[in-house]
Amino acid sequence: MSVLAKPDQQGLHLATAGNPSNRDFTHEAIAVPNTALERTLGSFWRAQTAGWLFGAVFGFVSRIVAFQDVPLALALTAVLEPLGFSLTALAHWIFRDRIRHGVTLTIVAVALVLSVVAGLGQMLVADTIKMALLPQNNPGLVTGKLVVPAVYYTLVFMGWSLAYLWINAEADARTARFQRGQAREVALRAELNRLRSQLDSHFLFNALNVVAMEIPESPDTALEMTKRVAAYLRYSLAHHGQRLCPLAEELEAMRNYLRIQELRFESRLDYRFDIEPNVEDAWVPHLILQPLVENAVKHGLATADGNLAIAITAGRRNEQLALEIRNSGQLERRSRDRPAVGLANTRRRLELHYPDRHRLTVNQAGDDVVVRLTLWGSACFA
Repeated sequence: MSVLAKPDQQGLHLATAGNPSNRDFTHEAIAVPNTALERTLGSFWRAQTAGWLFGAVFGFVSRIVAFQDVPLALALTAVLEPLGFSLTALAHWIFRDRIRHGVTLTIVAVALVLSVVAGLGQMLVADTIKMALLPQNNPGLVTGKLVVPAVYYTLVFMGWSLAYLWINAEADARTARFQRGQAREVALRAELNRLRSQLDSHFLFNALNVVAMEIPESPDTALEMTKRVAAYLRYSLAHHGQRLCPLAEELEAMRNYLRIQELRFESRLDYRFDIEPNVEDAWVPHLILQPLVENAVKHGLATADGNLAIAITAGRRNEQLALEIRNSGQLERRSRDRPAVGLANTRRRLELHYPDRHRLTVNQAGDDVVVRLTLWGSACFA
């Protein structure tokens, strides 16, 4: 999907959808069923009923084949399957509160022992029915006629127990992963808000200082600066609850910012925009260009020979949004004890919004410093 899609057309990311500004993930109430099995299957009793109904049909057909006696097969099925249903329902009642904090080896061992007991019980009931309907049967426990049913019914209950415990363990693990994902999402959203608030306060502080310096000598210039700052802040506040905005609005905010700097430095600053019409409706992270343009002004004025020229271009390259900020001057190599806060902030926001779907480079190209930003795919935390 192209980055030109609007937020309400983008895919889901980290279990989110829609406008996140209208949702409170830290206080959102989530209805959680009583057991992990119910969370996974939707309803334990529906799964229980469907499973034993299938077992009844399979058992009835198998007994007809084995005994060649329809009344006997019907009697066995009418008694044994409801009994199995009742025994497994009892097991569910026993285990559901004991496995809330995880399935332990002790619980598995107990389940297997109970499966053996239930299997022997089923075998004795089946043998009693066979003796009543077929008196010629040998009721001895050492004969194969009883060993095979005992093993069969024991394996049925063991299979039910292991499946029940495994589904619960898997559902609990999935729930834990989901909860960790929610907690991580909340933390990342908080980090994004903090990063963006740093940009807002940083710009406001610098802009007010610039206006204050111009008031004594150039009140008219200071007045226009104030209007531009007001327009910029109006834009910022209008998108306070949104993490993405149309590229056209982001570029307009940059025009206001550069106009403030142009008024401040007069003839020393010249800027131009070269924007392809088909990308102005692309959605990008709010204030993603501001620190890059601010760096171009700040470091360009310090290193450019003569006037500072800034060019901002935007276009689409193979379904990717390509942004470029070029300024005259030299690329400054900062020491480790003086990190480029604005650039680091931007890189971190891009990592959160476009993990493995962005590219940001800063290079020296002759007498110009060129910043290239490429975005593709949908933005996370939209």
